[in-house]
Order: sequence, then structure tokens, then C-alpha cells
Amino acid sequence: MTTIPSDVLQALASMTGYDRMLETDRIAAQYGVTSEWIEQQLGGAAQPEQGNPAPFTPESKEAPALPSSASIMQKQNFRFQYDPSIEAAQRRQNVEQAILCPACGVALGIPAVRPIRVTCPQCLAENTFQS
Repeated sequence: MTTIPSDVLQALASMTGYDRMLETDRIAAQYGVTSEWIEQQLGGAAQPEQGNPAPFTPESKEAPALPSSASIMQKQNFRFQYDPSIEAAQRRQNVEQAILCPACGVALGIPAVRPIRVTCPQCLAENTFQS
């Protein structure tokens, strides 16, 4: 198996975080070894990534509630002409308001009918607006 010079390993040992990961990958490709093997040569296992949140579990955390009221905007400020089909033109005639999706903030054109259930095409969040 290929040996990596000690000065390269010492320089790598002094690095942390993302820089260390990138340099480990570069050295692994250069010397034809795996990143895990390099970490073993440094005397430790691969460092866990810092800052990753714990996975969501329904028992431990509750999902944030989405607002049920719409942020109404002037529909003249938005361009709804991106779909040239006849069906889209008919749907555009029903658009009376422009709102922002509470989940992702994308602008949506909707009729003034309330209550209305809207599925955002950007993030697929379903919201029912009462007002």
C-alpha cells in the first residue's frame, strides 16, 4: 500500500472541519487510498460534522404551524404569462389576488373565494386560507 509522507499527514492533522475534509479527499485521490484509511493513519476516526441538527422525531419536537392568513399583494406586480396554453389563459382570468406562500414565500395567483385550499407548486405545502 502507498505511504503518505509524514509532513503531509502532520499538515492534515492541524486542519479542522471542511478544510480537513477537502484536503483528505484530495490526498486520498492523489495517493490512491480511502479517506477512512487516512483518518486511521492520523490516529482517529473521521470527525463528525459540526452543526448538523438532530433528525426530527414526532415524539421530541412539534412541527411549526403555518399561518392560515394570506399575505395579499398587488397582482399587477407579478407576471403570470409564463404558460402560453389556452388552459393557463383561462386560469389567469380567475386570478384576482396575489399571495405569498407562508412556507416558502413564492408568489401565487388565486381567486378571491374563501375558504380556499392552495397547494404551492414550489414547495408542495398545502394551506387553507380563511381570509
